[in-house]
Amino acid sequence: MKTITLKLYSFNELDKEAKEKALTTYRDLNIDFDWWDDELEDFIELCSYLGIAVNKDSIKFRGFYSQGDGSGFSAIVDIPKLLIAVANQSWKDFAPMQEFVFGIPEINRRVIALVANGLLPSEPQIICRSRQFGVVTDLGISEVIKDGKTHDNIFEELDKLEEWLRSVAEILNRHLYKSLENQYDFLTSDTAIKESILTNEYLFTADGRSANHLIELNKRTPKN
Repeated sequence: MKTITLKLYSFNELDKEAKEKALTTYRDLNIDFDWWDDELEDFIELCSYLGIAVNKDSIKFRGFYSQGDGSGFSAIVDIPKLLIAVANQSWKDFAPMQEFVFGIPEINRRVIALVANGLLPSEPQIICRSRQFGVVTDLGISEVIKDGKTHDNIFEELDKLEEWLRSVAEILNRHLYKSLENQYDFLTSDTAIKESILTNEYLFTADGRSANHLIELNKRTPKN
């Protein structure tokens, strides 16, 4: 039997080059789990203040620095609540510092009143694209009948409303993707990795290689 004595070091005891190697080794330390879950929950909560009920299972994303990366989500929309929330910036009750430029739909006020009062048959939705990232919208209005007559002339205004809803959905989708990207960047930053290494009290060889497996191996080695 041979006995080997090996000096191990904490992160702060390593020289600059060894620290860089240690950080590279543990680059995925903070993302080796469902790190995005809190960001999704925050997004769902924020949207709820706008009258937008997001289906968590529908949220998808891929990131963050390759062509084709993006995000998408599906939701049911309460248009009257959304109109009021945009006018009052109600989302700031949840995220006071968050700025959104949604604007107000430029459509006939009488149509706005019909929508706001729930007088139009409608099931507005934000829909996650199935084959790529991004969102589309659907007001869910196939016809408008009043006094037994079909009013097709209202659809020009409703098209404007749907376009406005699409712009709101796209703004929110960009916010979702950016929040995920920011969190990813933070978790994989040198600062966050170093903090996790120190918190977990990881040890290294002098050249910055992880020694945690050696410690575990030593624990399993029978003692005479």
